[in-house]
Amino acid sequence: MAKIQKTFSYDAPDDYLHQTRTLNKVGVWTYDGHDKIWAFVDKETNKLTGDFKTPDENGDTYPTPLHLIKVEIDCNQNPLLACLLGADEVKDYGLLDQHEETLPDGTVYRRPLIPPPDHTYELTDIVYDPTTGNFLEPYPWKKPHMDWAGIREWRSRVLSYTDDRVGDDVPAGVKAQWEEYRQKLRDIPQAHGAAPGGIPSTDPWKIQPIPAPDGTEA
Repeated sequence: MAKIQKTFSYDAPDDYLHQTRTLNKVGVWTYDGHDKIWAFVDKETNKLTGDFKTPDENGDTYPTPLHLIKVEIDCNQNPLLACLLGADEVKDYGLLDQHEETLPDGTVYRRPLIPPPDHTYELTDIVYDPTTGNFLEPYPWKKPHMDWAGIREWRSRVLSYTDDRVGDDVPAGVKAQWEEYRQKLRDIPQAHGAAPGGIPSTDPWKIQPIPAPDGTEA
């Protein structure tokens, strides 16, 4: 089946997982893959399911479940959508130009300078218009997968789970290591610029794991 290479540009948000575009950032990407694929849309929501078929999978004749719509994607005309669906050849994001940022707690956060397409848009929020046969643009931004309320909930669970590591029956040396680790967990918001009970200035998805005394990472 025919394969193509198509270089294209796409709008990028002000920063990774941000929901604004005031800086007019643009990414450039090259799609490597089939010239056409078939995507599936939920009839009830008109949103992409994330599933697709290629010519190698007989996508044109693949049976369409009753609750879905099958839509042919011309990857030469819409390479961005093809990339979002996952039809692109796998690439090593670590080879891209990187953004590096030292966080207030001294840890270093790294990510691609311009997020690749699949880290820029939220695939399953993209809406299809059955009347026009088009997907509505602009595509919705990729949503944050974490917030500070979630981090605080996670921290509380870890602290509860490790209560027995600082019990009276724990050897003093081991206990001291766990106490230090647990204090680092308690200090996460303040280490990232928060007043007591306030919201830190650091984007929550940038927080780096804290190694526990047993070698695991929180």
